[in-house]
Amino acid sequence: MGKKHYFLYTKAFSEVGNMMEMIMMNTVVYSLTHSTTWLSAVLAARVVGGIISSLFSGILADRFNRRHLMIGSDLIRGLCVLSMCLAPTPILFVMTALVLGFFGTFFAVSFSAEIPQIFREEKNLEINAFISRLNAISMVVGFFASALLSNLVNYRAVVGLDSVTFFLSAFVLFFYKWDSNVKESGMPNWKQLFLYGNEVKQYLNGQKMLLLIFLVFLFQTFAASSQNVGIPMLSQELSAKHMTFYQGLIWGVWGIGSVLSTWIIPKIKCLKENFNVVYLGFSIFASAGFILLLSNKIIEVILLFSFFTGMFDAGSGTYFSVIVQQTENHIRGRIFGVANFLRGLGFTLGFVGASFFLKIISMPQMVWIFHGSTIVVILGSLTYLLTKKSQSISEKKVKGVL
Repeated sequence: MGKKHYFLYTKAFSEVGNMMEMIMMNTVVYSLTHSTTWLSAVLAARVVGGIISSLFSGILADRFNRRHLMIGSDLIRGLCVLSMCLAPTPILFVMTALVLGFFGTFFAVSFSAEIPQIFREEKNLEINAFISRLNAISMVVGFFASALLSNLVNYRAVVGLDSVTFFLSAFVLFFYKWDSNVKESGMPNWKQLFLYGNEVKQYLNGQKMLLLIFLVFLFQTFAASSQNVGIPMLSQELSAKHMTFYQGLIWGVWGIGSVLSTWIIPKIKCLKENFNVVYLGFSIFASAGFILLLSNKIIEVILLFSFFTGMFDAGSGTYFSVIVQQTENHIRGRIFGVANFLRGLGFTLGFVGASFFLKIISMPQMVWIFHGSTIVVILGSLTYLLTKKSQSISEKKVKGVL
């Protein structure tokens, strides 16, 4: 990769601060309000901001220089994070989370769509596994650091560090350049927005397999809200006094599993042959892992399942990125915009559902419902894929005989 890896390392460092800020924000809000509603509101605000942004971030990523969009997103997020130092109020945190989600999606769409252009000489699977590995390491460092710093420094110190990482990322992007095939076309008018959207619709109509993957992804993000709400609740049950420590410990071990998974994936030949089937297989085990993880109260068992869940969850995320990046460059930004819209929609529905279900059932039961429904959808998708593959093989044999 040469000098190109510096950009990825810088982004990973930014993720460290981002993870620390996120877990600290969740903890402060829950400690101030003792309300799962406020906790869900902060988590949902990030997602809602992403949904709003995803409606047009993909279009802009296909019309503007994606590097410039990433730089602008980093600068705005850095300033936004600093605003949390003003006062620890739930309303401020919700507003901040909304803006972070909005510009976080701008960065994510541009970054994901541009990866094949930056590393075009490398294989997508290897590059995405490396990116996932760096993200997992960032999670390990970020969550363990938040667990340790929670007893040593004020939350404002963590927020300040997070803002610095965003500014550093923008600084590196400002000087680091690469060839891009996207030609700047300026701000689209309403007619152009409609035409761009219609082009995406026509493209997806011809990609039935991608539509199936998107359906599974929607259910995955819906189910993911259960662990984002459930792990803080589980951590408080383990120890209300050391809630941040246990939350950071659980996610940190999850990150260690993710690191191992993304290191192994590019080395196994059979995992490079059918991305769709492998993605669905990893997704099943990830959902099963979260069910087992959040249905326990013994910390040793929780950490064991957290480790294995991290392995399969990272693999699922890696293959999803690879599948979407196989789309053509001229429309790739909009396809990632659709993916981020589905992510936001799934999370929003999940957070609303979590707030409702937690009033009538326990947290583990909620997780069983959310991830159980996801497993059912994945099994149905796998059955469809294998049936279609079997029919294709049979048709080839018949043609061969004729």
